[in-house]
Amino acid sequence: MSFRDVFKKGFLTSYANSDITFKYALIAMFVCLMISLIICAVYYLKSRKYFFSKEFAVSLMALSLITVSVILTIQSSVVVSLGMVGALSIVRFRTAIKNPLDLVFLFWSISVGIICGAGLYYIAVPLTLVLGIVILLSDEIPGVSRNKILVLDGRYPYDEAALKAILKKYVRWYNVRTESVHNDGVNLIIEVRRVKDSGALIKELKATDAFHDVSLLIQEGAVD
Repeated sequence: MSFRDVFKKGFLTSYANSDITFKYALIAMFVCLMISLIICAVYYLKSRKYFFSKEFAVSLMALSLITVSVILTIQSSVVVSLGMVGALSIVRFRTAIKNPLDLVFLFWSISVGIICGAGLYYIAVPLTLVLGIVILLSDEIPGVSRNKILVLDGRYPYDEAALKAILKKYVRWYNVRTESVHNDGVNLIIEVRRVKDSGALIKELKATDAFHDVSLLIQEGAVD
C-alpha cells in the first residue's frame, strides 16, 4: 500500500462528515434566515432616521445564507474545504465602509452564518438578541458633544469685540482657525464647542450687519 492510499484512507476518510443530511442543512439555513431577518430589522430601525439602504439590508441576509452554506460544505469533506479556502483567498473586496456600524452588521451576518453552519443555534440566538438590543439602545447613551465649524463671510473691517461678545454668549469654547481678507471682505472659520442655541447664534450674527453669510457645520474630524 502506497503513501497515497494511506493518506486517502487515513486522513481524508476520517474527516468526511456523514451527519450532514438534507434535513440538517435545511434547518441550519432556515434558522440562519430567521436570524438574518432580525439583523435586517435592527438595521432598518437603526438607520431609518439617517440613510437606509435596501440593497445593503438584502446583502446582509444573503451574506448569512452564503456563509452557512459554505460552512456546511466545508464540514462535508476536507478536500472541498481546502479547495474552497483556495478559491476564496483570491477574492478581493475594495468597497470602502464609511460607517463603522455597517462593518458591525457585516461581521454580525457572517458570524451568524458560521455559528448556524456549525449547528450552535443556542449561541446564535442569544447573540442576535443581545447585540440587537445593544445597538438599538445605543442612541440613548449620551455621547461627547462634537465640535462645530462656524463659517462667516462679511465686510472688512468688522467689530471684533461684538463678535467675541456674541460667541461668549452662545458658545462654551471657540477658536479662530482661519481669517482671510480679500476685496474689502473677510472670511472667518471658527471652531466652536457646546453651542447653546444654534438658531439664536446665527440670527444674532446676521443682525449685526457685519456678516451676510453665516454657516454652522458639524465637524467630522480634525481641522487643519
